[in-house]
Amino acid sequence: MQATVPGQNRTGATASPEGTQAMTDAVNELMPPVPIDTGAMEAERLLYIDESETVGSIPPSLGMDGMVKSGMARLKGANPSMLMDKIGERIAFERGGVRLYEALLAKYEAASRSGDVLPPAGEVQEVAEAQGLAVLAPVEGEAPTQTLQRIRSEELAHFQLLCAAMTQMGGDPTAQTPCADVTATASMGLMQVLTDPRTTLAQCLNTILTAELTDNAGWELLIQLAEQAGEGELAGRFLGALAQEQEHLVTVKGWLTTLVTEGAGTPAV
Repeated sequence: MQATVPGQNRTGATASPEGTQAMTDAVNELMPPVPIDTGAMEAERLLYIDESETVGSIPPSLGMDGMVKSGMARLKGANPSMLMDKIGERIAFERGGVRLYEALLAKYEAASRSGDVLPPAGEVQEVAEAQGLAVLAPVEGEAPTQTLQRIRSEELAHFQLLCAAMTQMGGDPTAQTPCADVTATASMGLMQVLTDPRTTLAQCLNTILTAELTDNAGWELLIQLAEQAGEGELAGRFLGALAQEQEHLVTVKGWLTTLVTEGAGTPAV
């Protein structure tokens, strides 16, 4: 792992004034004399959208208990199918979260060979609390590696919680729901950053921060849907997971801030 330092980067247009001028001249010379009409392209795009199939479908409830429960929720004006789709989405995301933290642990091990590069989670959370953020207290005396291992374990526990919830609702936790499919596709870039051997620890933490922000918003929405479906006990369990995710978010954000502001020029940044 190498530090991100100034180099021979010539991707900007200002690095080559002559080339930029030549490109501008060519554009002026070859540009159509009238504004380009993109109407046909936009119409074609709308046609594809109108005629395309959906990404997938939500599997039907498997058990009688689940079907009865779903029917009760529908009478309350909720949409149990959407709740199951979103539970499927979170299953996919939490499963990916375990893999992301596995990759981050490897990146941290490589970056910390020359010494500690991250402060204990307790230190960065003190800053957050001073800013008025209420989060779960970290384990006292926990080293950064232990914190990363704990977060990975909590992501796995959230995955298992969601699988149990899906089963309780009469669904199949191994099924790929439409939202699960979409979120898995959207998350592909996150894993690519984490497993790229060239990326630094700070760049990986920035990527994890994106995941944690999405994760927190996803749990908040899932809790709202569970409450609307009359699944109060389920919403309570989801609230416990959200509290842990909020702690993950504060920790990752604090670590990233510390690295970028205090570790510039080091291999971790």
